[in-house]
Amino acid sequence: MNGKMGFSLLELTFVIVILSILAMFAIPEYTKTHREAKIAVLNDMRGKLTNAVDNLKTASNIDSRRETLANGLVFVQYDSKKSYRVSGQTLYPTEICHILGLRSRALLEGIEVDSTDGNYTCKNVNKSYSWIKMNKLESTECTLSYRVRYNEDIITSADIKLVGECLE
Repeated sequence: MNGKMGFSLLELTFVIVILSILAMFAIPEYTKTHREAKIAVLNDMRGKLTNAVDNLKTASNIDSRRETLANGLVFVQYDSKKSYRVSGQTLYPTEICHILGLRSRALLEGIEVDSTDGNYTCKNVNKSYSWIKMNKLESTECTLSYRVRYNEDIITSADIKLVGECLE
């Protein structure tokens, strides 16, 4: 057994250098793809929220689905016997996580809460602005924004878009 067994230090160093070079290109690409996938999920939620707002506009025209409480708040029912607060014919900002199924009820103003599964954070900043952020998005500040404009106390329009460091 005089034969050479194992690898020399030079061979091992050469293999480590090659693996390091491969990792130098592969890891950033994986991270970029992973981040883009998560942003795509937020983009999908934007589409669902837009669709829900459109459905509420339609349901708002049906008297049997509208309910006005004694304090003047208006709620509209359009899915699974759940009611959502509206102003005019547009979803009220406190309802964005509720209507997407991330929370079982509306948000309170100024309070940041996690979704029931812990994957998202929702916040109703004020009566005109709410957002949803995906947790653990690899240092990317990307949120699904829901901003409304009022004429007196009635919402006239809503902007639903991704804001922050999102890839569009």
